[in-house]
Amino acid sequence: MASKKSSAQSGTSAEQTKQLRDLTVEAARVQLAAITSMVKFWAGWAQSADKYTQGISEELARISEGGADSDSVITCLGDLTREYLRELGKLPSAAAEQFGGEIEKLSKSKGRRTRAARAKD
Repeated sequence: MASKKSSAQSGTSAEQTKQLRDLTVEAARVQLAAITSMVKFWAGWAQSADKYTQGISEELARISEGGADSDSVITCLGDLTREYLRELGKLPSAAAEQFGGEIEKLSKSKGRRTRAARAKD
């Protein structure tokens, strides 16, 4: 009888170890998806900010050369700012889509999960 109990305990221990491993792997997958979407967000922000600052720099260069009147500069700066803010507004959605795509991709790669029933001792 003692050997049956010991065998059942080692089986339960092995099952708990497997469940812990599965949980750890799942947590790592979610973290990877979160980091990937965060990188997508910040890369998009950097690209938008770079484009915005380059546009402003070009306008300032035109002003300093005397090749721009105040109305055209104000209009151009307004357009640059509007475009920059529009791009910034799209970043959270792009990051969320990236996260969802990563989660879906990682879920497909691990296959369907099935839960085995445990016998009561």
